[in-house]
Amino acid sequence: MVGVFGVASWGGDLLNRGILTLSLAPRDNHEAQVQFALERGIPAVLGVISTQRLPFPSSSFDIAHCSRCLIPWTEFGGIYLLEVHRILRPGGFWVLSGPPVNYIDRWKGWDTTIEKLRSEFEKLQSVLTSMCFKKYAEKDDIAVWQKLSDSDCYENMADNTDTTYLPKCDDSIEPDSAWYTPLRPCVIAPSSKAKKSSLGSIPRWPERLHVAPERIRDIHGGSAGSLKQDDSKWENRVRHYKTLLPAIGTDKIRNVMDMNTVYGGLAAALIDDPVWVMNVVSSYGANTLPVVYDRGLIGIYHDWCEAFSTYPRTYDLLHLDGLFTAESQRCEMKYVLLEMDRILRPNGYVIIRESNYYMEAIATITKAMRWGCRREETETASLNNEKVLVCQKKLWYSSNQSSR
Repeated sequence: MVGVFGVASWGGDLLNRGILTLSLAPRDNHEAQVQFALERGIPAVLGVISTQRLPFPSSSFDIAHCSRCLIPWTEFGGIYLLEVHRILRPGGFWVLSGPPVNYIDRWKGWDTTIEKLRSEFEKLQSVLTSMCFKKYAEKDDIAVWQKLSDSDCYENMADNTDTTYLPKCDDSIEPDSAWYTPLRPCVIAPSSKAKKSSLGSIPRWPERLHVAPERIRDIHGGSAGSLKQDDSKWENRVRHYKTLLPAIGTDKIRNVMDMNTVYGGLAAALIDDPVWVMNVVSSYGANTLPVVYDRGLIGIYHDWCEAFSTYPRTYDLLHLDGLFTAESQRCEMKYVLLEMDRILRPNGYVIIRESNYYMEAIATITKAMRWGCRREETETASLNNEKVLVCQKKLWYSSNQSSR
């Protein structure tokens, strides 16, 4: 699992090698980077590093990569690098390509002086060292640092007389809080549970997909048994979905958004299909996103009372399971459905799984949006009062457009 800062070319290459990437556009002034990446079939979201944390839990990514992404990494006390440090697993890698790496050979093409670039590279190395990164390798235009997982480096931060290190965050700061959470100028030392989720401790891919991670214990009712039960449930559901929507598993659907996931069960059940899944965890619900990442999947925090951070017409299939039952008191149904219409491609599909109580209202709104929908039974129709609504966003034009 790799976090990529840039236009996603590297992420596309890794995706072909079986490595799931999540590309971010930290400065979206390059002709709509996110939309371009999603059109290529590569996972991507807008993720501007500014004053707020990125919407991911701590210790989530195995690698973070930046290729000429134009972020002033050493400015403002290195606060943007502190965010990279937060989202990387202990033992994870930070890969930088472009200025000031290899300044000795490249400085003439960068419209600057070799002295300025040397100073910038030394400052970068100093800031990374102060965050407990260790230089791992450097070759040509690429430099790699590794986030240390041992305690010695972080313990040195407690010594205020040692100016080599940045201050360590106090224990009152929640490391996984990432929804409208301000960036803080301090280093989050890996907790004992985070160390158990370090790059060298978690199982390799694909074994990690079905192994209950240590952080599942932080969730009320979370256990290896609950994960196994959830996986079994979603395997049955996906088999049923494929009978209702045969396009699942074909090249007609390249990306899926699971709008209200728990452990990423839908994504796990689709892992052998040619599709990737964006797992969305409610910012107001149980914080299960660390488990999603520890399984080797990708996801993001979000509040569906707000717009999702993507361009229009970027997803092939949207899946919604019990979202209105869980959050109808906060989020008005029609606005959530209109947001779904915005991010769904023309001829894209929607699977809505909800109680009978909401189905009539949902069907009325989807008809007004000119979706073609049909109501279906669940895989256990006789055991619950849920229904499944299978929809397709139709192509249509207003009368004014058609008369031109």
